[in-house]
This record gives sequence, structure tokens and C-alpha cells, in this order.
Amino acid sequence: MRIAILGAGVSGLTAARLLLKGGHEVTVYEKNHTIGGLARTRFTDGYLYDPHGGHILNSKHKVVMDWVFSIMPKDMWQFTERNAKIFFNGKYISYPFELSLCELDTEDAIDCVHDFILAQAGEEPGNFRDWLLWNFGAGIANRYMIPYNEKIWAYPLEQMETQWMRGKMPLPTKKEMIRSMLLKNPRERKMPHSTFYYPLHGGIQSMVDAIAKGINIKTDYDIERIVKSDSGWIINNEMPVDRIISTIPLPELPKIMPLPDLICRNIQDLKYNSLTTILFSCPETNITWLYIPSHEYRSHRVGYQSALTPYACPKGEGCGALEIIGPQFDVSPEFVKQKSILPEELGFREVLDSEFTKYAYVIHDLNYRENIENIKTYFARDDTFQLLGRWGTWNYKNMDLCMLDAMILVKSINK
Repeated sequence: MRIAILGAGVSGLTAARLLLKGGHEVTVYEKNHTIGGLARTRFTDGYLYDPHGGHILNSKHKVVMDWVFSIMPKDMWQFTERNAKIFFNGKYISYPFELSLCELDTEDAIDCVHDFILAQAGEEPGNFRDWLLWNFGAGIANRYMIPYNEKIWAYPLEQMETQWMRGKMPLPTKKEMIRSMLLKNPRERKMPHSTFYYPLHGGIQSMVDAIAKGINIKTDYDIERIVKSDSGWIINNEMPVDRIISTIPLPELPKIMPLPDLICRNIQDLKYNSLTTILFSCPETNITWLYIPSHEYRSHRVGYQSALTPYACPKGEGCGALEIIGPQFDVSPEFVKQKSILPEELGFREVLDSEFTKYAYVIHDLNYRENIENIKTYFARDDTFQLLGRWGTWNYKNMDLCMLDAMILVKSINK
């Protein structure tokens, strides 16, 4: 079977490799010069940079971990215990916030514990802002959960649904919270991705390149038109293919293929965030991620690349990638001098690199379920054109789940 895959990100490449192994003729089309999608890496003056945040490898799905390690052996990865912190009132509080209340000032801790114990009374709300108050209580919600989520989504929380964050956000029980207060031991605070793997050399790009080995990939390729004929799907008037797997963002599809008006309206109504990441030099640190809930600062998170591998930057130096949600803006040399970007004590020395990403995070607004259900129902009518990946299915999934979805899709094709 001749199969075309649109997009050479983790989802598309995983599907391509598995389909190729199954004996299919596969071509991957990628608009950028570099493969990897959101999981790309580049080096700037000896500093490693994943422009879309440090993409770590961790999964509860053994089939995913075994598959990746069969392609890129485990000894090529660094195993790390997550050391995430929250910059709160000038202090570094362990992540997750709700299991680290013992590190707060006494009055803050008392308010948070009291409200958390009384939380979850009454019917569970359907919007994200009210749900944060309902689930965590006002103490935790108002100090951390609401301000941080306001920054990372830059979208009214009361207009977001709640189903998306199951499995994405730590949801401790009251017993676990009390236990963390009494033991005061960060190692007892279980969280998603508490340990992970990251390539020793080459950043996450090294995994992407390993997966892509042997695959026919056309980079710098702009898809202008897709039509279906009696002989199959035709991309840019090239030879027909039997099947297309699309991982490109859904809003790009109406530009290149005919779709019903209703589906176009559903796609147009989908919400998403854009992101600017900025690589900067800083003092060495063992912090892996730093979360910044305060609205005093534009950046909501810093991922310290130098904590992921000792080969991320010159010896004795540190580097991090700060993230800012919103429209594209100019990152000038003067950027480092703006005190509203990061707390000064973080040691922001010099801007080394930056990148703007139009499609960064899927926003699960209140219309999400209806829109995406209509879109999926439409495309399900023809199993020769299938959607895959974070942006192809418009679902906020991590790298491992994107791989798992690709495995499931290929298994269904090979039946």
C-alpha cells in the first residue's frame, strides 16, 4: 500500500517507521527543513536548545518505552529524578504545590490546608476556574493554581472545560496531602513524570533522527492541494497514494483540501496558544523546571536544559529556556534587561536563541467536545484519510501518548 504521512513530528515518524516495517511504501512530507515538529533540537554556540521545551521520555506504557529503547538504546540516555520548583513569594517551593504546603510560610500553609480539607463539597463544576476552586480550595487555587493557569493558557479559565487535565495535572487525595505535611519529605510527593530519560547527546533530536532512519522524507515541502480521485489521494499533482495520515494542525486543512462548511466552522472555532521560547545563559542549577505563577513576570516557566544532560552547554555554565505565551514579539538584545520577564535572582545573563511557535498548546474550551466530535465523525467516514498527533486530533497529549496512538493506528491499518 502507498501511504503518505503529512508532518514529520514524533507521531508521523513513529507511524512511518512502523508502516515501513509492515511492508508499506511510505513517504513523509514535512514543510520545515528540520524534522521533529515540536520535538526538535538545535545548538547555538555550544548550547543545546529544544525550542519547544525539553521533551523528556517517560511513559507508563511499557510498549512505548521498549520500542524507543529498541531504536535508541538506554545507555544513550540520562536518567533523571525530576527536581521541579515553584517560585512563590521569593521562595523555591517543591512541585507539586499542593503536596509541598509544609514549605510555605505558616499562615499560607494553614489557609491552604484548611481550605483543601473542606474542598470538593457539592456538585463538581464544569468549567476550569470553578473546578480549581472546588477541587483544591481557595487557598491553593488563589495562590498558585489560578494565577499559573491564567498565564499558561492566556484564555479565560471559566471558558475552559475540565476533562482534558485528567492525567495531566497532579490530583492528590486529602490523605496524600496530610501525609506530605507530616512527613515533610519531597521524595514522598508523587507526581507525573517524577523520573524521566533525556538523550545524553544531541537533545531530543537524536531520538527523532533515530526513529526517522531509513524513512523517505521530503523536507521543505509545501502542500498546496489534496484531492481524492478514482486512483487515490493526490498531493500537489504527484502520483496517487492509497492512504493519507495527517498530523498537521487542523486549521491548515481547509486551506489545502475541500471540506464541508460545517466542518470548516468547527475547525475555525478551535482554540490554541502560541509560544515564544528563549534560550538564555545562567548559573549552573540542578532544577529541571521552574514554574512562576506571579503575574509580575511574563514568563510562566523555565526549563533548564543544562539539568537534563551534562552536555547541554559549556562546562561550568548553565542554560535555560523560558516560555512566554501569546503573539509573536521581538526578542532583542535589550530583552535581558527587562525586569518583568523573570525574577532577577535567577541569573538571566544573555539571550542565546529564540523561537516562536504558532501551534503550541491545544486549548480545551467549552466548545471543544462538540467541535472535535463533528470533525472526527466527518473524517471517520473515509478510513483512507486519517488524523493523528496532537494537532491532527487536536488533543493535548505528551510525546509518549502520541507514539502510542501511532502504534494503535498502524495496527488497525495492518489488520
